[in-house]
Amino acid sequence: MWDVITKIIVALGIPSIVVGCIYIGKKLQILDDLKEAMNKVKHNIKVIADSLVKQKQVIFDPSELQAYSPLRLTAKGNEKIKEVEFDSILKKNKKDFLDFIALDEPKTRYDVQNSAIKSIISLFDNEYFTPVKKYLYNHPDVDIKRLTTTLAIYLRDKYLEEHVEIKE
Repeated sequence: MWDVITKIIVALGIPSIVVGCIYIGKKLQILDDLKEAMNKVKHNIKVIADSLVKQKQVIFDPSELQAYSPLRLTAKGNEKIKEVEFDSILKKNKKDFLDFIALDEPKTRYDVQNSAIKSIISLFDNEYFTPVKKYLYNHPDVDIKRLTTTLAIYLRDKYLEEHVEIKE
């Protein structure tokens, strides 16, 4: 009697284990395929973002930034940072901005500057940008592209203060 039960368990058990392993293997393959596809999508989005930032000539307000190499904030630029409250925004949300730049793994100061511009554009919809949005609404004469560059240069400098290993 026990022999019959053992034979039934073995007969049903081994195929069940094989079918289970095949099923799990297929699910793991699907996860691997999704991971690979997401990496491609992530790469393509980065290429698009980089292209958009690089294709546009850096537009800035010469009263807020000095056009020396590199761009630097003027006294008026520093006042603008305070006026739109970006200094407070950055202080309270520094991790968001610095992490965003770090994701690009910048190797040069130029890379940091481009990543800073992208971070301002990408994070602009966050609630903490409300003071900047209010400022833009109440000052329709202010060009958002120029302001974005001013904010990005300020952010670039703050990032480079913490990443002295980036020298070029």
